Amino acid sequence: MGSNNYFPESTDIVLENLLSQYKETELPINISFRNLVNWLPNSDRATHLIHPYPAKLLMHIPHFFLSNTIFSKPRDVILDPFCGSGTVLLEAILSGRNAFGADSNPIAQLISKVKTEPLPERSLKNAINRLMKRIDSKKHYNVPDVVNINYWFYPHVIKQLAVILSAIKATTDPAIRDFFKICFSICIRKVSLADPHLSVPVRLRLETYPEGHRLRKKSEIRLRRLRRINVFEEIHKIICDNFRRITSLNTLKKGEVHSKIICTDARNLFNEFTDNSKLGDGSVDLVITSPPYVGAQKYIRASSLNLGWLEMCSTKELKKFESESIGREHYHKKEYAHLTYTDIDSADDLLEEIHTINPLRAHIASNYLIEMRRAFTDISRILKPGGHLVLVAANNHVCKKEFATQEFLSTIIENLGLSCILKLIDDIRSRGLMTKRNKTASVITREWILVFRKEQDVGE
Repeated sequence: MGSNNYFPESTDIVLENLLSQYKETELPINISFRNLVNWLPNSDRATHLIHPYPAKLLMHIPHFFLSNTIFSKPRDVILDPFCGSGTVLLEAILSGRNAFGADSNPIAQLISKVKTEPLPERSLKNAINRLMKRIDSKKHYNVPDVVNINYWFYPHVIKQLAVILSAIKATTDPAIRDFFKICFSICIRKVSLADPHLSVPVRLRLETYPEGHRLRKKSEIRLRRLRRINVFEEIHKIICDNFRRITSLNTLKKGEVHSKIICTDARNLFNEFTDNSKLGDGSVDLVITSPPYVGAQKYIRASSLNLGWLEMCSTKELKKFESESIGREHYHKKEYAHLTYTDIDSADDLLEEIHTINPLRAHIASNYLIEMRRAFTDISRILKPGGHLVLVAANNHVCKKEFATQEFLSTIIENLGLSCILKLIDDIRSRGLMTKRNKTASVITREWILVFRKEQDVGE
C-alpha cells in the first residue's frame, strides 16, 4: 500500500490477515488506522469538514472496511444507525455503496444530508451570487426563538444573522437551501460569544484563561474581533470554502449510488421520512457505527444555538430533543431511586456498586445498556444473514470505576446471535475525541473496533 495510491486488493489482503490472526489467537490486535489507511489525508477530504461536530468518527475506519469486497461490494446497502455528521455515509458513497443513516439530532441529519448530496457546480455558483445580492438588499427580517440570544450574540450580530437567514429562506432549490443552512450553522458559532474551545456553549471569558495560559491571547483577540465583526463577510468565506468541498464531492463520488437519512431512532429503524415502512428483515449488507457513550456527549446542548437559529426547535423543545437521545443524562429523581437491572451479570454487579455512590449515574448507565439492546435488536433484524456489523466503541469511567462499554455491548450483540470475528484497538490521536463525557468520567484515549458476523441460519 502506497501513500498516494489506493489498491483495493491490498486492503482485502490486510483484512484477511487480521481476521486470520484473530481467529488463531482470539486476542485484540493493536492497530493504527491512520497508518493502515495511509493514502488518506489527515485533514480535508471531499466534504468531511463541511461542518464541525462533536467527537467525529475517524474517517479512516469506515474507509478501510469499505475499500474491500470482503464485507460488502459496490452498490450494497450500508447502514449507520448512529450516523452523527455522516462520516460513514460519505465514505459509503465514495466507495460506490448506498447508505442509510439515522440520528436523533436534526443538525446531524442536515449535515449528513448535505455532506453526501452532490450539487451542480454552475447552479450552486449562480445561487451563491443571488444569495449575496439578497443579503445586501434585505430590509425585512425576523429574529427566531434562540435560547438566551442576547447573552450569546452582540446586537449587530443578531441583526446580520437574521438578515442572512431571511435571504437563505428565499432560496427556492431545497438542496441548495440546505447547503446554505449548513454554512449558516457554522457561521452561528463563529460569531457567537461561546468559547470555541468547548463543544457545548459556554460564554468565553478572559478569567477562564489566566495570564500565561496558551489560550489567553487567542481569547483576547477573539473578543475584540467579535465587537466589530462583519457577519456578511464571514458567511461568504464559509460558503466559498464549502463550495470547494462540494465540488470535490462531485469529482470523488463513485457511480449512481445514494445516501439517505431514514429515521431519528436507532431503536426503531423505518422509513420515517418517506412511507413509514419498516426496513425489511435482512435488507442491509453491512452496518458500521459508533454509538454514543455512557453519559453521552451533550449533542443537543452543543447544537442548541444552531437549532434555534435554523428554526428546528424552539427553546421549550430542547428538553424534548434531549430526552430522545440514547445516553442522555437528565432524569427525574423518581426514575433512579431504584437500580434498573440490565440482565448483563458483569454490568449489573458494577452498577450495584455505582448505585451506592451515585444513583443517577447508575441509572444513566443501566438505561443506556437497555436502550442499546433495543437498538441492536433492530439492527440485527435488518442485517442480512452472513452480513457484518462493525462497532466502534470505547470504555470510560463512571464514578471513577471503569465501565467496559465495549464488553457490555459485545455481550448484547452476541446474545442476539452474532459472532465476534475480529477485535482491534486504536489509540485516539484526535483532540476532538479525547474528551471527558461528564464530571466523573475519564478522558477516552482509545477505541475498540469490533466486527461481528450474523450467522447464515439466524432467524431462519
